[in-house]
Amino acid sequence: MTPIRSLSTVLICGLSAGLAAAEPVSQSLTIERLATIQNMGRMAVNPVTGQVAFGTTGPGAGSAQFIRVMQPSGSVSIFGNSAITDPDAVVWDMDGSFGPAGSILVGGVGGLFSVNPQGGVFGFAPSGQDVVNPEDMVMGADGALYFADYGLSRVQRLSIHGSFSTMMHTPGQTKRVAIDAGGNISAIDSTGSLISSTQSASPGTYYADLEFGGDALGWDGGTYAVDAGTGALIQIFNDGSINILASGFLDGVDLSQPNASDAHIGFTPTGEMLVAIPATGAVYSLVPAPGAVVIAGLGGVLAIRRKR
Repeated sequence: MTPIRSLSTVLICGLSAGLAAAEPVSQSLTIERLATIQNMGRMAVNPVTGQVAFGTTGPGAGSAQFIRVMQPSGSVSIFGNSAITDPDAVVWDMDGSFGPAGSILVGGVGGLFSVNPQGGVFGFAPSGQDVVNPEDMVMGADGALYFADYGLSRVQRLSIHGSFSTMMHTPGQTKRVAIDAGGNISAIDSTGSLISSTQSASPGTYYADLEFGGDALGWDGGTYAVDAGTGALIQIFNDGSINILASGFLDGVDLSQPNASDAHIGFTPTGEMLVAIPATGAVYSLVPAPGAVVIAGLGGVLAIRRKR
């Protein structure tokens, strides 16, 4: 994929001089800030190349914005030859279910769009009774697109044949959707509540994001989330108990502001976990620290030394 144009104005590698908040800390993970990206929407990691796509928020729901792509080197570029209205949600379509293979699917108030590897933008599902305002999207193993629609308060499925179906309703507006290796769907709504048939929630915990890990670097296919109340990165076990892996992701953030506790989690092809915080624009890389043990799956997994 070839970036369309440089975006040096939204990327600051390393620590941002404009942010006084302390960086997150962990006893079991090595944490590195990769970039600072302003007006960050949803994050999606390319499972093959490690490129990271970002949706864009602001200055208003009716404004047209460009999506961005971060290369593994850390450089960020605007991508696509035309802007999309309120492009919050993004996901990589590696199989070409809704456009050429390697396209980025984008959800906005105007519907669902595909940005092909050459930057061409086209809509494939206009807004209507089945699409109002996608906030998060994932591709299923069946090639279908699953998205959390904030306006409909439900998780929707769009098949490769173009038919919609409702997979899950949430009490509040639906903000996040995740699918595990078995095809089980979990969602998070605007109250931070976890809705899942397979995953129990820890009492009193409000979630900003949820992601299922892979087997690389000892994550062992576990369930990971960011606590919207404390800013901690946690691992959730099947009984709802948690293990705190890192803290401080929301330090210095005014949590009284709308969507201030938002966070995004993803995994690169090499196994690094990425955590992005829209309120600060920070994008972090996390790996098990040398010599540390991360509790995952059925027990402790010896950490693997980082290679970059």
